[in-house]
Amino acid sequence: MRVLPDHKLSIVLVFFALVVSVRYFLGGVVTNWNEKIEVVEKPDRPYASHVVVEPGAGYFYTWGITASPRSKTVALKGLPDEERYGDTYTQSHRVLTTLTSDLKQVGLTLRDVVNVRAYVVGNDEEPPDFDGWNRAFTEFFGTPDNPHKPARTTVGISRLFISQYKIEVEFVAVFPEGRGPFAEGTRHWLDWERSGRHVYETREIWKSYGRPGFPMSTGKAVDEGQGYFYSSAFLPDTKFPMPPGMPVNPMMFGSFSDQAASILKKMNTAFRSGGVSYEDIFFVRTIMFPEKGRPIGPNFGRFGREYVKYFTNDSNPNKPTRTVMSAPGYASMGPLMSLEMYGALPDDFDAFEEGAHIAILGKPDAISAPAVGVSPDANKVWFSGVIAPTEGSLTEEFNAVWTATMEALDAAGATFEDMVHTRIYLETTHVKNDTDALKKALETVIKASGSIHRPALTVLPIVDLPGGARIEIETMAGVRP
Repeated sequence: MRVLPDHKLSIVLVFFALVVSVRYFLGGVVTNWNEKIEVVEKPDRPYASHVVVEPGAGYFYTWGITASPRSKTVALKGLPDEERYGDTYTQSHRVLTTLTSDLKQVGLTLRDVVNVRAYVVGNDEEPPDFDGWNRAFTEFFGTPDNPHKPARTTVGISRLFISQYKIEVEFVAVFPEGRGPFAEGTRHWLDWERSGRHVYETREIWKSYGRPGFPMSTGKAVDEGQGYFYSSAFLPDTKFPMPPGMPVNPMMFGSFSDQAASILKKMNTAFRSGGVSYEDIFFVRTIMFPEKGRPIGPNFGRFGREYVKYFTNDSNPNKPTRTVMSAPGYASMGPLMSLEMYGALPDDFDAFEEGAHIAILGKPDAISAPAVGVSPDANKVWFSGVIAPTEGSLTEEFNAVWTATMEALDAAGATFEDMVHTRIYLETTHVKNDTDALKKALETVIKASGSIHRPALTVLPIVDLPGGARIEIETMAGVRP
């Protein structure tokens, strides 16, 4: 073997270091080591402006990870309950370490992550520690070892399943060519083939991870070449029809079990009318709106009893991956929970109009569609959450954030009509007045666009947003390459 002289080896090493430095510090468009991803950075932020994923890529969706997702033995022993899991920074570091391990299990690394969503717990006495989360995040992303920056959204919520948990994080990652459990003959393909999880799969296009006894998957790998659909957040109906103009009474929505049953039935009906079903779902986000000071555990148990009537049963053994969290939400108005679901379009899905890459599933209303599909031959663009640059009234902040969102879409070669799924986070203590004002402002800008397109939509009242903002908008688009 030929060995370079010391002086020539030094030149090679210096040149390599310069290439890495230029790549890391330039900002703008940066091609990731994963050839299916293109990152558009924010040079002054630890996350990207947006990430573009090439058509037909395979995805891995994780569940929502908390500081001790698998066993309480992970927690610190011998300490009071409020200290067992550590502060937000400590928990964030554990969560990101666990997610790194989960990625490794399917042949991925942090450089393959395209979207990160973080829910940081806070309240009036102890606001969300966004700084602690950021400190941990910047030890995993945008570092010399891993210069990659994913799209990211961070919001403050009221609580998680265990009251000592301070953060929950979800990842969406993309499989590079030749890696992962769908790359036949690889170690990760063999590991899954031996796992015995085949019995949970309702579609050959995905592979589930997690313990056999879990009612959900800890991660869902989806094969290449799929179309996807994303639902709006569904709220429960009242137990009986409401006459026009009649004021809403929270008692009209019934118990938590009633509301869970209402939502699951309504989503099932909406999906089937749009040409998809619960067998096509791979991700469920459960958002609970409990009354102040009440734990979410009992309600989650009630939700679970309704959930298994549609999932993880003999007729539909499908185990989607799932996130569970709690926000102030709409409890004061009556609804105690909402649900969002993501799925893969079936092979016989035919709702795309000729030449179109976006399809509305179901009948849209003035501002949103029940769900929106994106074809396999479109780029998917994941945007970081956007907040208003300056403070103002709710309508002023919304208009500023909406304008910034449209500018971000334009920078990615997209328009409003490419918008697939939009989530609007609203920091508010006056839920009804503020959400009504927000929806009115949203309807105004959508009508002004002149478009008949309606995205899937979630409006979520939450505890707090970074920088003291009142509104944050996060979106995902499908764009023709």
